[in-house]
Amino acid sequence: MARRSRLFVVHVALVGVVAVLALGATTASGDTGPPVPTVLPIATGPAGVGKQLSTTSGSWSTSATFVYQWVRCDAFFSSCTNISGATAPTYTVVIADAGHVLGANVTATNDAGSAVALSNGLGPVAAYPPGSRHRPSIKGAKKVGRRVYETADRWTQFPDTFTNRWLRCSARGSACVRITGKRLRCVEGACLRVNVGTEWDYKLTDKDVGHRLRVRVTASNGAGRGISISKPTRVITR
Repeated sequence: MARRSRLFVVHVALVGVVAVLALGATTASGDTGPPVPTVLPIATGPAGVGKQLSTTSGSWSTSATFVYQWVRCDAFFSSCTNISGATAPTYTVVIADAGHVLGANVTATNDAGSAVALSNGLGPVAAYPPGSRHRPSIKGAKKVGRRVYETADRWTQFPDTFTNRWLRCSARGSACVRITGKRLRCVEGACLRVNVGTEWDYKLTDKDVGHRLRVRVTASNGAGRGISISKPTRVITR
C-alpha cells in the first residue's frame, strides 16, 4: 500500500554504466581503433507492464554497426541479466519485469573491435496502475484568506507522481468546475508565477464564498494512473 500525506516523491536518476571492451588499438599512423562511447544510450518510456520502451544507440567516436540487448536488473540497477529475444531498439514490458529496473546494452562494432555501453535504467516496473485505498481529505479553516490543504489519500501499486486539481462546486457540492489562474508564490524573496488550483494547498478567495470545494488527486506510475476525489467541504464563508 502506498501512502501519501504532504510528501514529495523524489525521483532518483539511474546513471548509465559504460563497459568498454577494447579489441584493438589506435595505431601510430592514426588509424581509427575500436568504437568509444561519447554519449551513453538513452532509454525512454513508461516503466509499466504492456508499455513500450525504446533506446537510442548513443554517440560514438567512430562509425559503427549496433546490436541491442535489453537487460532486467534489480531495484538498484545492478545484477542485470539479458532478456531473451529482446534484441531490438524497442521493448514491450512483460509481467516478469514487474519490480525490476530495465535497461539496454548497446554493442558498437567496427573493423578494429567492439565496445558495449549500458543505457540509463527505467523502473522499477509497475504491474498495474495505482488504485485508491482512501480518498483525499481537505483540512484547514473554510474562510476567505485562509489556506486549505489536501491530505490523507492512500494508494496501491506505489505511485511515483501525484497531481492535484482543486474544484469549485455549487452550494450542494455538485456541478464542479476547475479553479484556474496564475499567482505569485514567494519563498525567501524569490518569487515565481505558479498555476492556481494545482498545488497541494489552496488559498481561499472571494470567488469561493457560497461554494464548496473538492480536490481531485491523480496518482501515476509506469503502468498508468488512478484518480480519487475528496468529499465536498462545508460552504466557504467570509
